[in-house]
Amino acid sequence: MISNIDHATASHDEMLLRETHHRCVNDLQLIVGLLSLQSRRAKSREARQALEEATARVAVLAQARAGLNRQPSSLPTALRHVCEALLSQAEPRSILITLTTEDEADGLNADQVATLALVVNELATNAIKHAFEEGKAGHVSIIVQRNDGGNTVIIVDDDGLPIPEATDAKGGGIGLGLVRRLVKSIDGLLIVPTGRSKSFEIRVPLLMV
Repeated sequence: MISNIDHATASHDEMLLRETHHRCVNDLQLIVGLLSLQSRRAKSREARQALEEATARVAVLAQARAGLNRQPSSLPTALRHVCEALLSQAEPRSILITLTTEDEADGLNADQVATLALVVNELATNAIKHAFEEGKAGHVSIIVQRNDGGNTVIIVDDDGLPIPEATDAKGGGIGLGLVRRLVKSIDGLLIVPTGRSKSFEIRVPLLMV
């Protein structure tokens, strides 16, 4: 039998959690505003571009966190927000972005969901920027599924140009370095494309099955 005290404690904990998420989103939105202001004031093109990219990354994280406030720990919801945010870059270039959810990925916590949203945004943004020739349409696909080991698996793939040998996925630049660190921070595994493949795979163990 659950006592009234237990109910009150649970309600109080839920209220604190919601308040924490709300403050986190507000803080991230403040950072977005500050970065955006700095980018407009930057004098060099390189500095402005770096600040704009940082702004976009933090904005995606803020969107993911805000989505979690409405539907906690929902990876599909967070990734839908990512896809919606990417449309402004993809649609003018006739690049289609699709999200296929074969598994609801129950069992991921808020940190895992927000981190995965940032990872997918980074990989998809990189594909939009570099994988397609100017004036040619393309497709970036994002698939969420569960493997036989019970891990949540996210696959980000595109039908664009092959990854240049000089900058292949095993090396990569700042973006891929960020992806590696983010995936590692949630005890996940990043599998990079080999050969002519363009498919990135992220595997994350569930906290509860």
